[in-house]
Amino acid sequence: MIVFIACCALLAILVQSHNPYVLLLTTPLGLGISLAIMSISLIIGYFKKVPSLIWHDGFASAGLLVWYGYWQPQFDENAPMFIFYPLYFALFTSIVTLALINKSQRFDLESIQYLRQLNKIVRYDISVAILFVLISIAITRHYALYMIAMTFFIVRHTLIVCLEEIDQQP
Repeated sequence: MIVFIACCALLAILVQSHNPYVLLLTTPLGLGISLAIMSISLIIGYFKKVPSLIWHDGFASAGLLVWYGYWQPQFDENAPMFIFYPLYFALFTSIVTLALINKSQRFDLESIQYLRQLNKIVRYDISVAILFVLISIAITRHYALYMIAMTFFIVRHTLIVCLEEIDQQP
């Protein structure tokens, strides 16, 4: 999810430096464009027109922008969550991408079997994670809910993409 990592880092930098361009995300047009990208990503993913990696990236990136655009007017301009959440997402996504997704083709047979078993016993599907993210964006009273929801989404995304990478091996 390279675009998501870049969006997270860029958002954190813009918020930290009090860049006036970040306020464009809070306008109705900025929020509408972000919602449209999020919706298009979900529709494309539902009809399986592109690989999971791409539509997950689009959903997560647009979700971050929607979250900021919707939440920023309701909190203090200098709220630390607008800097630290994007940094956490960028770091966490980078780690799982480098440590798991990029190395999934080198997993041994036992690790692959364990990963498949873990995928079967996980109690939530990607659609549940997406629903959790959408609900967490709407509930602004619980500021940690979005971070938790996105963490679940990133973990589920990692499982799905690792298995897709393994299945593409010759």
